[in-house]
Amino acid sequence: MILAALALGGCAIGPDYQRPEIAAGERFTATRGPGLDATEPRSERWWQNFRDPVLDELVARADLQNIDLRRSLLALETYRAQYTVDFSKLFPDINTGIAYDRRRIDANQLGVPNPDALREPFNNWQWNVASAYWELDVWGAVRRQIESGVSNVQMSAAQYRAALVSVRAEVAQAYVTIRQLQSQRAAFRDLATGYGKLVDAIEKKVRFQAGSKVELAEVRSRQASALGDANRFDGLIAQQVAGLAILLGETPEHVRKVVTEDRPVPNVEMPISVGLPATLLERRPDVQAAERALQAATAQIGIAEAGYLPRFSFTGNFIIQTPNFDSLADWNNNMTYGITPAVTWRFMDILTGAAEARVIQSKARAADALLRYQLAVITAVNQVESSIASFNAARVVRSSYTDSAREIQAAFDLAFLQYRAGTIDITRLIQYLQAYVVARDGLAQAEGLMAQNCVELYRSLGGGWEMSPMPPAVDDVRRFNPTPTANDFLAPNGGRTEG
Repeated sequence: MILAALALGGCAIGPDYQRPEIAAGERFTATRGPGLDATEPRSERWWQNFRDPVLDELVARADLQNIDLRRSLLALETYRAQYTVDFSKLFPDINTGIAYDRRRIDANQLGVPNPDALREPFNNWQWNVASAYWELDVWGAVRRQIESGVSNVQMSAAQYRAALVSVRAEVAQAYVTIRQLQSQRAAFRDLATGYGKLVDAIEKKVRFQAGSKVELAEVRSRQASALGDANRFDGLIAQQVAGLAILLGETPEHVRKVVTEDRPVPNVEMPISVGLPATLLERRPDVQAAERALQAATAQIGIAEAGYLPRFSFTGNFIIQTPNFDSLADWNNNMTYGITPAVTWRFMDILTGAAEARVIQSKARAADALLRYQLAVITAVNQVESSIASFNAARVVRSSYTDSAREIQAAFDLAFLQYRAGTIDITRLIQYLQAYVVARDGLAQAEGLMAQNCVELYRSLGGGWEMSPMPPAVDDVRRFNPTPTANDFLAPNGGRTEG
């Protein structure tokens, strides 16, 4: 018990981790504009704010089937298993077993006077009651390894949540892009329909010798060109369907079925809360993952510094050895045992500089982890700033195209009546028709851009996982104990305690 207290208690070598303080600003500078406010966001299940049941279904299927998410869970399981491996190093390595062999000794080589007595084969039974090896964690290197392992588990769980945020955003962006392309295709189909109405009107005039066959040919050519432009979007939509199917981890047939019917581009009309930079850093899982990686790298410094110091270990065995199986229970006459305390010191690593090199490497990795954490913080804040600015700009563009499309629609309807009455020529009417399709196409792109920027804003806010059910491997991470004790070895959860 004294040795266990020595091994599992006390201070560990190396620096104790302290979370770095990084100033992120008191508020976002680009929060002004309609549709945004600075209140704390309620970003869980944000995709439901689009009120599109097809999008809800696609996100739900991606949560279950996405390949990258499933790979992230496997990576997390690897780190969880490594924690158990590291934790077991606090305790003795104890083996037991039984063995049998039959031997014959060449007595001539031993130089005995009566070699015939040793030429007969004999049995040898050996019961290894217990053989143990225990290296005491005097300097806390194993405890630093456990601390690093816990941080890696937490980092991997945060990476899963970050992947979840990313996958959901990519599904939503692919979906709104499909709806945008469908709206653009509909605009060019309507253009072809408009040219078709002109063809009918001109054909009537030609039959009564009041129209021009040259104008008729020109309008038919424009109609065919408009249909070609509309069909061009079929290939673009197919590309987005294929990308969406990859995100869902399935073939594109089912995705194609649910998006075949044209629907308008979904948009969020409710105000979007962006919160404050300080709460953003607590919510963004990629920032959390970078911070956990920093703690793991910091703990590795102590492991490297332990290379300067001697190592203390105990080796022991208790063996029953006899030529007869029935005598294995006769401990008094057939037992052998031994215990060997040892001190080892790899002083050549110190003389050659290998120990110092390992410390330098670990400190360099920790410094790099700090830089990556700082980069994650800066990236998170700037992504939100950029997303806010892009979202505000997209709202203005959509509003302009909405007004333009509505006005040009009315102008074209009036111009068509004027053409049929003979007050304007075909050239003027075609100009109205082309202006109408330009406005419709621009409106579809503006709506798509606004929806995509809205999704990107939600992604940059790092939300969408807080209230979502997590896989057990992710949800259980908070139970891993970075400072375990000997009592944890007997805990039913395998060395994990409530944190």
